[in-house]
Amino acid sequence: MKFFTFIGLAACIAIVDAICPYARQALEDPESFKQYLGKRDPDVEVRQSSGNSPFTTFSEDQEIDVTGVHAWAPPGEGDLRGPCPGLNALANHGYFPRNGVVPLTVGATATQQVYGLAPNFGIPLTVYATLVDGDVVGETWSIGGPPPPNLITPVTGKADGLSGSHNKYESDASPGRGDYYLYNGDVTSLRVEKFQALYDLAKNDPVPNYDLDVLTQHRKYTFDQSKNTNPYFFYEPFAGVAVANAAHTFIPALMSNHSAEYPNGILDKETLKSFFAITEAPDGTLTYTPGYERIPDNWYRRPLGALNEYSPANFALDLLQIATVAPEAVSVGGNTGTVDSFTGVDLGDITGGAYRTSDLLDPTKFVCFFYQVTLAVVPDFLRSEALGSALGAALGLLTSEIQPFVDPSCATIGIFPLSSLSPRNLPFVFVTVVI
Repeated sequence: MKFFTFIGLAACIAIVDAICPYARQALEDPESFKQYLGKRDPDVEVRQSSGNSPFTTFSEDQEIDVTGVHAWAPPGEGDLRGPCPGLNALANHGYFPRNGVVPLTVGATATQQVYGLAPNFGIPLTVYATLVDGDVVGETWSIGGPPPPNLITPVTGKADGLSGSHNKYESDASPGRGDYYLYNGDVTSLRVEKFQALYDLAKNDPVPNYDLDVLTQHRKYTFDQSKNTNPYFFYEPFAGVAVANAAHTFIPALMSNHSAEYPNGILDKETLKSFFAITEAPDGTLTYTPGYERIPDNWYRRPLGALNEYSPANFALDLLQIATVAPEAVSVGGNTGTVDSFTGVDLGDITGGAYRTSDLLDPTKFVCFFYQVTLAVVPDFLRSEALGSALGAALGLLTSEIQPFVDPSCATIGIFPLSSLSPRNLPFVFVTVVI
């Protein structure tokens, strides 16, 4: 099945080629990279929304319609909302079905249309959500918990939704949600204290802007908080390294408001609070209203087009910046039954040598890893469900929709041993990346 025209592989490769000289320089001389990050003067230039080439133009066409059929409305009885504020906002504005159950064809198109998420990022994520946490026969997935029986195809496997996807899609060390173990499995509710920690980082700045610099600081806070408070904190290759880090970089990259004054985007306090369903009292007290995530009025997304949309290659560069402040966040492992006992696993041991942990800091190899780990992990999840005849169709969907984005030169991951990835099976050797 092909549900819309793909951006050609050549476009993805062109993006990677354009950014790799800079990335290689950062890897070869990390000290100069750190100095570069520290030299920028926030009083002279408001930083762009993500760590890539700045936008040079702005168009009124970037405004997102929040009127008429896309007017905001809170979720009704039975409507599903989950751990991702951006997805909740899409449902509240009718860009996703308002019941929170998303057809495969809608997932990537809406995130591109509204947020400027590149199809070569949005398609793998929505395919992954459908196959791992959704209805693989009906090709839908829930942004929250399990859909009601009338909205899913009767199959033997379960459609748990994103709220039930711990360590498959949803992960510990979220930018705003709590860890599964610490909150009895509640990964949907925003933890106001976590949002407060993010909010406080820039709220008193002359021009508050929750850009990648700020989110990089918050990333260190969220990782350290999980490591220091959750004895069963676990950080796996896809849900951890890829999704949990992307959840941090997506905030400035996809939620920033663009204008002629700020073509690269600015994420101010009011915009941030709107997307996270937060209101602030005159005394500064923050209050979270579940399910009330909202796209602000007069909000303009990043420009569209292959060179402007947020792609895995853009994310790979943002990950480099995260690694300068929180190197453990670009590793695989977890605590081993006690707090602050994070134990790393070298990717080479679980990918048959196809990728090493250090490869996560090479943007070209990271883009390969993102696609290859998806292709390797999903079949194992699918085979753990009794899907019967639906298994073949699900595996076919995986390869037909993701394989076109993969550079043929990428190293292939064979069997991915998911059963070995748990806090109980972590080797007692600390392996991580230091930059």
